[in-house]
Amino acid sequence: MDRIVAHLKNGEIAKGHSTDFSPEKTIFHLISMIDPLCTEEIRLDNLKAIFFVKDFRGDFLHVDSHDFSEAPTSGRHIIITFYDGEIFFGASETIHREKTGFFIRPIDPEANTIRAFVINSFIESVDIVG
Repeated sequence: MDRIVAHLKNGEIAKGHSTDFSPEKTIFHLISMIDPLCTEEIRLDNLKAIFFVKDFRGDFLHVDSHDFSEAPTSGRHIIITFYDGEIFFGASETIHREKTGFFIRPIDPEANTIRAFVINSFIESVDIVG
């Protein structure tokens, strides 16, 4: 099961596991990391992004690198600015602005995020680097 940290548009964060997330669906179910019998239905149109993470705690002392020389070699190098001001430096194979969202990988190999699915309706801008 994927470890997911869902960032909602209202600023709330939900953490848990999911086995049914699909970018083609409008909802998925998040199984609570505290109580595996508790499942929450998450609507994609309420989200900013879904972060697939290595671990739920992360490393709060780690500062993500913004050095594109360390970025994955495949995909376009991009900088995403969300409407809440957060900036994400990453690489993406495909940028589908006409769909609900698209996947992106962080450029920092030491980041806790493995990949993210960013929701287009909460993206202010996408800048292609290079």
